[in-house]
Amino acid sequence: MNHTDKISLKAFWEAVEQRLVAYSADELRTILRAMAQETPPSGRGAFLARLEPVEGAAVGASQVIQQEDLLDDIDDLARELEEAMQHADAWEDHYEWGEYYDDEDSLGPYEEFVEPLVQLFDRTEAAFDYDNTASGSALARTAYQRLFELLRIEDDYGRGVSASDLTGVDADEAVARYLRAVYETEPPARRPQALFEHMQQVPLWLFGPHPMLDNLVQISPRPLPDREPFLADWIAFLRTQRAPSGSDVDAWLREAVRLAQGTPGLEALARAEGQTRPRAYLDWFTALEEEGKHQEVLAAAQEALQALPARLPIRAAIADHLCAVAARLDEAEALRLGRWEAFAAKPTLPRMLDLWDVAADTAERTALMQRAVEHVREYQADPPARPDDMMRGADGLERPAWIGQSVLAHACLLAGDWDAAHHLAAEGKALGWSSRESHQGLVVAAFLVLLSGKGLEALPSNLAQIWQWGVQYSVTPWSWGYEEQDPVRERLARAYAEQFAAAALSTDRQERFLSWCLDVAQQRVDAIVGNQHRGSYDKAAVLTVACAEVLRLRGNQTAADALVSDVRGRFPRHRAFQGEMDNALWRMERGQR
Repeated sequence: MNHTDKISLKAFWEAVEQRLVAYSADELRTILRAMAQETPPSGRGAFLARLEPVEGAAVGASQVIQQEDLLDDIDDLARELEEAMQHADAWEDHYEWGEYYDDEDSLGPYEEFVEPLVQLFDRTEAAFDYDNTASGSALARTAYQRLFELLRIEDDYGRGVSASDLTGVDADEAVARYLRAVYETEPPARRPQALFEHMQQVPLWLFGPHPMLDNLVQISPRPLPDREPFLADWIAFLRTQRAPSGSDVDAWLREAVRLAQGTPGLEALARAEGQTRPRAYLDWFTALEEEGKHQEVLAAAQEALQALPARLPIRAAIADHLCAVAARLDEAEALRLGRWEAFAAKPTLPRMLDLWDVAADTAERTALMQRAVEHVREYQADPPARPDDMMRGADGLERPAWIGQSVLAHACLLAGDWDAAHHLAAEGKALGWSSRESHQGLVVAAFLVLLSGKGLEALPSNLAQIWQWGVQYSVTPWSWGYEEQDPVRERLARAYAEQFAAAALSTDRQERFLSWCLDVAQQRVDAIVGNQHRGSYDKAAVLTVACAEVLRLRGNQTAADALVSDVRGRFPRHRAFQGEMDNALWRMERGQR
């Protein structure tokens, strides 16, 4: 299920009641007729059965699901599952699990437990929804706890039935009902401690994220009992639990402040404790944005950036809020400052392209890229310390950015600092160009394009392939494959098209860079073909012929022919490589016609 489209149970029932009140009897008849028309023939009987009036719904539902047997039925199923697991070895020997089931995720002998488990979850849900008494909550609490524990049962091979196997069971809602039952069955004085303990246990049962208090509020149309005094106690309790920003405790505290005190409470929390709870700033901005107070968001984000340490990674997320509202308010200067703050905190390639896009003209772009080169060098020389708990904050807002040398190479190239790019790439290796850590391939490709005198849209086929590879590997690790649509590569293409069109190299630089590219190409061919890296023969051939294409475009046909002849002559017995050379030369010749 797409959680962004899911409506909470509380919101759903409130909407249903609002529509029942708003529509007249004739309008409701029209709605029912439309629903009847959409009902397939096989469902007509069930549809008519549901139109019968129901009296004493809660009592009737309780009788139908036989609540008094619910816990016994769960215990019986648990015993049956444990017994089946005791015979797992015999079953596997008989059926050969891996061969008998084509699907690696097959449940094997445990498939038969799925439907009974789904029914038990449905009955427990009904116990919570239909029985509003203390006994109903107590029953739901105990039943859910036993069901969650049952889902943790595994055989000696780590196999069993998990929540993801239960089609039709919403695990998040089951957790919310369980925690709401815990809340409703605990005395007020013990609620904070009890709820805290059980909220921490949930991932151990379902291997999912920790739930939030609002899940308990939204799971039932019934108001949360003693809501206001509990929120005060909850906030006080959570303050005694020392935890870093981005932890579950920190998230629960910020949520409690929002629920109890609204936007003013988040503002006070951010200003008082923003140094230790920087996510409070993000909560404050979000609340202001929901209220449409965009100017206040701008001022608050600027205040946060002034207050927080310069090297804090979460500054990037804060700057993103600033940029979003600055763009909305057409505050160009604030937008430019925000883009730099976001890049300074996390100097990644997409954020560097944000700098490129926000510059007013070519001169400002060049200045920003030169500044980016200096910052990336400083960042790499002294990277921010990683937090002790790297699993904290799954969104990564507080984790420092990891950047490879390719980011620095892009910065040098987009700054037009060709000598710096050359010096950087000269230290690279002829092998490993498909790694994001490598930058030599990117710089060689950029220089060859620059020296060809052609725009990116008019490159000959082999040179176009070398350029595509250079950009692709600098953005995406080779093992991830090539995606046809990639926003970062598309943005790079636009930036480099502008950069190459405006670039001007002296004759001396052109000769020096061309000589270097040809030398690196020869080294790479020797490293690949000489060491028989057969899987990369095509790369060596394409690079060789791309160099020949550049020589041709520069009017040096003799040198182009000599280059191809020399490379082919060095490896006459490498038939696979010669075949790749034939393919690359065919593409070159076809493009010349």
